[in-house]
This record gives sequence, structure tokens and C-alpha cells, in this order.
Amino acid sequence: MPSLHPGMPGTKEVYGLSLIREGGWVALPPKAIAHYGLVNGDRVLLITTHRREGGFAVSREQTAAQSVFARFMAQLSTVNTVAWFNDKAYALTGFSAGKIQLTPDLLDAYHVTVGQRLMIVKSTTVVMSCTPVEIWEQKFTQRGLTVTVENMQKLDVY
Repeated sequence: MPSLHPGMPGTKEVYGLSLIREGGWVALPPKAIAHYGLVNGDRVLLITTHRREGGFAVSREQTAAQSVFARFMAQLSTVNTVAWFNDKAYALTGFSAGKIQLTPDLLDAYHVTVGQRLMIVKSTTVVMSCTPVEIWEQKFTQRGLTVTVENMQKLDVY
């Protein structure tokens, strides 16, 4: 898993980029799948990462149920239905063949669109972050991290 700015402490480690394809399909990088223990047929929890920003975090249902997200998990029962808690969207969806599918309601809730590129980032031991590339580019550019922005263009796309 490459660092976007080798030698600089605190930089994000990334798995790659994923394109939101027709039908809302998002392929997750194999190393991310392995790191978070995702298995074909799993259900995953999607969570708003930053209010009013696009993107979402992904956690394996069993992992989320044993974490700080347990109280929200207890209130979710229907797949692909968005529930709102404290201005954040939470939803369960399926994981199959290395992909998750975002329904139109999920695309809307997480402020993402078909055709958009997401950077898949190691976030915590519980969740991986899937954030639009343009958000990262803007944040890194504001901090003067031009090398980091250049390195993003070299990431594998899934």
C-alpha cells in the first residue's frame, strides 16, 4: 500500500482509486478487501465521512457491530435504506465479487455520482474511507502538498 508522500509522517496510506461505474458499482482494491476481511456475500455498513462532503466509509457488518457504530447498527435492518443519525447517513449494502453497489438513494446520501473517482484510504482498523479524488486534491493543494497530488495520479484504478 503506497504512501502518497513517502517520508512525511501523517500522510495517508492508500489502496488505490475506484471509479463509480454505471449502475453505481464500486470495485474495492484487493488489498483493502483483504485488510478489512471482506468476504463475498458480506453486508457492509456505509457511513458519512465528513458532513456536507462527498464520500463514505465502509466497514464489514460484523466489525461495525462490535465498534462505536454498534448503536447505529442495532437500528438498521433493511439493506440499501438510508438512516440518518446526527446528520450522518448510515446504510447497509451487500458486498459481492469485490464490489459494492450504490443505489440512487445511496449515491445521493453520500454526495457521489456515477463516473466519479474515489480514493480508497486506510482510515482506521474498523473502516476504509472512499472519498472523491477532487476533495483530496483540494485539501492537499491547500497544504502545498503538490507531490502528493502528483502521486495520486499514479495510483491503480479499480
